Amino acid sequence: MRVDLQKTRDWADLVLKVMSILAIIAAGFWAYYQFRLTDTDASNIELTVSTEIVKYSEDYRLLLIHVKPNNIGKVLVIPGRDGLVMTVRKLPVGLKLGAIDLDKLPEVYKVNILKKYTDGYELEPGVKYDEVEALILPKNTSYAINVVMDLGDNTEVDQNNIARVE
Repeated sequence: MRVDLQKTRDWADLVLKVMSILAIIAAGFWAYYQFRLTDTDASNIELTVSTEIVKYSEDYRLLLIHVKPNNIGKVLVIPGRDGLVMTVRKLPVGLKLGAIDLDKLPEVYKVNILKKYTDGYELEPGVKYDEVEALILPKNTSYAINVVMDLGDNTEVDQNNIARVE
């Protein structure tokens, strides 16, 4: 039995070229699926706000505010230039029944939590952070807490919470 070396080379070359074309097409479909259909390259930040009240003195309490950004996406997120702004507003006694416009309430405290990180702030994928702010406030008062994180590109995520200091 005689093997034609040139014919074998031609067939092997053809098979390799067809396999390369199929691999390129498969990679294109995979990239389309990953970046267009499932948006794995998009940022996905979940923000929660919780509070704790600790007795500070007879008339004052320590309000601990936990701001917890959680990167549930698959890419690193660097907050925009506005950072992570927390605003605490006092809820006055004697408001009318119905909806409250929280933006019109008097501000007690406002801070960009990320300003203390001079080297920048990065949210790694799959990591939950806990930023804590502490305020000393008079007891028997209520506060509305609003936290806004700038994600850049005119995108932000925010969270609100109401705390009663007893």
